[in-house]
Amino acid sequence: MPFERPRGTNDYGPEEMARRRAVEAILRDTAHRFGFREIATPMFESLELFTAKSGPGIVKELYAFKDKGGRDIALRPEFTASVVRFYLSDLRNLPKPVKVCSVGNVFRYEEPQKGRYREFTQFNAEVLGAPPLQGDAEVIALAIGCLRAIGVKEVHTRIGHIGMLRAFLKVPPEDQATVLHALDKRDFPALKQDLARLGLQNLEPVLREYIELKGGPEVLDKGARLLGGGGAEAFEYLRKLAERLRAYGIEHVTFDLGVVRGLDYYTGMVFEIDSPNLGAEKQVMGGGAYTLAELFGGEPVPQTGFAFGLDRIVMAAEAEGVKLPTPRLDCYVVPIGEALQPKALEVLRTLREAGVSADMDLLGRGPSKNLDYANAIRARFAVLVGEAESKRGAVAVKDLDSGKQEEMRLEDLIARARGPAKP
Repeated sequence: MPFERPRGTNDYGPEEMARRRAVEAILRDTAHRFGFREIATPMFESLELFTAKSGPGIVKELYAFKDKGGRDIALRPEFTASVVRFYLSDLRNLPKPVKVCSVGNVFRYEEPQKGRYREFTQFNAEVLGAPPLQGDAEVIALAIGCLRAIGVKEVHTRIGHIGMLRAFLKVPPEDQATVLHALDKRDFPALKQDLARLGLQNLEPVLREYIELKGGPEVLDKGARLLGGGGAEAFEYLRKLAERLRAYGIEHVTFDLGVVRGLDYYTGMVFEIDSPNLGAEKQVMGGGAYTLAELFGGEPVPQTGFAFGLDRIVMAAEAEGVKLPTPRLDCYVVPIGEALQPKALEVLRTLREAGVSADMDLLGRGPSKNLDYANAIRARFAVLVGEAESKRGAVAVKDLDSGKQEEMRLEDLIARARGPAKP
């Protein structure tokens, strides 16, 4: 009986991995251009790190287990908690701000759906120690810059501020968390139940109207009126943030007071970016300002971050018809006859040592079948090693895109192969 892959996971073939690696490379390059430096953290952490951050209820969404020493461990569901732990233990003495990014697999025990899996690759970026306005704007600019660099043009950026609701909901933090979670999930039966428990039934229509406010600066005025003047400082902050983003060349953002991101550690600006071509599951990333350093026993420090799911970005690019750059094999070496095998291996080694990607038949096929194979794997050039050419110190090179064939010296082939390839 054949084995099946675990539910909520994926296998990726060579072509798809090439596209994914291309996207990862673009994300890393874009982050580097913004002054972010890459770090890595463990794939598993103490379970307590995540329960301290998100509460004990998060355990049901994690791959949590006891290791052989009886310690409570969890596979990371995201990077932020690990980054802040690392910052407090090793990075806080670096010059401020600390701007870091990470790429790796994360794990969540949740119901799989299109573009959302139990194991997936995430790109994460964090700014720690920058003034809130400057740090928030930089993080949003990087997120949009990443999508633009990949070639995704149709993006909608929605910005809110969790501080407005926190100031309005004058209840203990644990009760705030349940109300905000219900608002984030649009779980109105749960919202009704929580407000009734708190004796705040009269707030339900206000909160439901509030989270539907979306548009330009006018929605901030409406929001302030609904909250009875509460959160005025946060509303003004969003106006300043939009003004700063314009200096980055980001003109079109939507104020969306329904961006709640109902996690306990978000405290300020929150944002989400959508790719409308993806339909109902259009959100490709989210992030915001948070406070975790104090929760983990450190000194207060402004923190802002975001995370992309790599699958969502690849889907958004494909939905817009973006041709992702994928590497091609430069040369496929074809010996013309068994006697030319040693010479073909010499050519193969020379190409590889010169930094040219090259491969050669391992199955003993004839020249015709080798050319078919070279075309099937999308090699750029077929390098035909024949007796006559070898005596002249040359090889026959067939451009598999144009079909043109010519004889050339190996050093000339190396120079051509090092040139730009067609996508």
